[in-house]
Amino acid sequence: MASENTRDRLVEHATGLFHREGYHAVGVDRVAADLGISKKTLYKQFRSKGDLLTEVLERCHDMAVRDFPDEGYATPRERLLGIFDAQRVHGEAPGFSGCFFVNIGTEFRNPSHPAVRQARSHKDELHGYVRRQAARAGASEPEVLAEQLVVLHTGAADYTLLTGHYPDSVRAAVEALLTAHGID
Repeated sequence: MASENTRDRLVEHATGLFHREGYHAVGVDRVAADLGISKKTLYKQFRSKGDLLTEVLERCHDMAVRDFPDEGYATPRERLLGIFDAQRVHGEAPGFSGCFFVNIGTEFRNPSHPAVRQARSHKDELHGYVRRQAARAGASEPEVLAEQLVVLHTGAADYTLLTGHYPDSVRAAVEALLTAHGID
């Protein structure tokens, strides 16, 4: 049990550090020291810093997927708008550091790197969810709408990171796209 607790603490702490400061800027010495454990203890939990990142990305993905609206949203349109409502909440939280998945893609830049493939997989899952909701809502071109909304979602996170505030115009843009695709 102590081992699981140590592993969870490592993942939780590394998530915050990697997200705020970047993967390459944070060494295992720092992660271990911050938690008051030895590097040996860290390496008992994870064979490498890369393995730690893999688990961090998996947990971030799981948390993000939990934010995909289903329960409590009566219509696919409300679910699509709900994605952006959830993003606004995260974007307005203190210490918002942008989209972790985009940050990882930017930091590694190599599309074949395992971390970048994980980040891409996350965006693909978001795209699939949006496409399914668009199709359920009767969108004229669900694939096109999904791409537009995922691009808007990614851009809104980047804009929020750079300006320090979530743009009020995002919801209006989403509503306009939904209307343009026949979703009222």
